[in-house]
Amino acid sequence: MSNPQEPQKRPDSALSVALAWFQAARPEPTSKQFHTQLGVHFEEVGEMLDTLSPLTSMASWKLHEARVALKALADMLKQHDQLVSVEPANRAKFLDSICDQIVTASGVGHHCGFPVLEAMHEVNESNFSKFVDGIPIFDENLKVKKGPYYWEANLDQFVPVRIPVFDGE
Repeated sequence: MSNPQEPQKRPDSALSVALAWFQAARPEPTSKQFHTQLGVHFEEVGEMLDTLSPLTSMASWKLHEARVALKALADMLKQHDQLVSVEPANRAKFLDSICDQIVTASGVGHHCGFPVLEAMHEVNESNFSKFVDGIPIFDENLKVKKGPYYWEANLDQFVPVRIPVFDGE
């Protein structure tokens, strides 16, 4: 019998599917692609901030500052390819921060009552719909763009009607 504390390994996990998408889209990543992806990552964090409603003036100000800074950083990274690097001495810490972001983002979803894995599968299928005949197409910044068969992920189906942490419970 397996230990309930041990995570179950699934070869078709949402994360492994997302990584397979990147391996298909960018089998040999370049510095430009790294910069673009890092910019896209910060862009997504900024989009998350856009969905938050501040409840105090201090929260409003800090969210505004963060949005402005992240947008500027994301745009700059997506347009250039020689702005940042991860030095060898910092690579393990960089990987740790990526893993921690995945874990903490999953935790935020859990606290909201979102079925994160199911939603990730929907997003993964949508992302693969960007490919044309199994091949990604790119914009001028080398970001994979939406192809003619792209369909947007329907995440409304995964959002509960009531979310206790938002409803004061």
